[in-house]
Amino acid sequence: MTEKEQQLIQRLRREIGDTEVPYRFTDEDLLSLLNEAIADYSKYQPCQRRGKLSLVPGTTEYQLPDDYQTWTKGLDGYDILGRALFLSYEPLSPGQITFDYLADHTLDTMPLRDQSLLLDYSMWKLLDSIVTEGAEISGLKLGKGLDIKFANFDQISTMAKLRQERYMNLVSKPIGMWR
Repeated sequence: MTEKEQQLIQRLRREIGDTEVPYRFTDEDLLSLLNEAIADYSKYQPCQRRGKLSLVPGTTEYQLPDDYQTWTKGLDGYDILGRALFLSYEPLSPGQITFDYLADHTLDTMPLRDQSLLLDYSMWKLLDSIVTEGAEISGLKLGKGLDIKFANFDQISTMAKLRQERYMNLVSKPIGMWR
């Protein structure tokens, strides 16, 4: 686990009030949730990358990068299915295709200013799971003094909706707008 991942997990632990050992959530659980948040963020705010495919004589199918979402420049006239590019002809000699594409983020490519969105997403999902799945609630205390009891599920549901709204409002702003 990287130092950045550890720091973000610790921030999330403080946010949910899971700071005493034994932890309610494992580091792996929280990292999985943060990676889910990064994947969701990438749908709204993908990063832009340049890719290069090396053409091989006799080959008509090429894998696009694992983080590929869609191309923006350079792949006009090629057939693309999923993450594979197909040529309508076999190249006679080696060559290259250079293209620009929208890609999934990693924690390292996310702008620092947007990392708080990962916490909003994670809190939304955690709070929502408490309400919708009847998660194990005994002894769980969330940050900012929220104790989970059967009597306050409405309050927890409201907090989940607020975190969802904040996340969706910020992540869905067009690229280049101030958050």
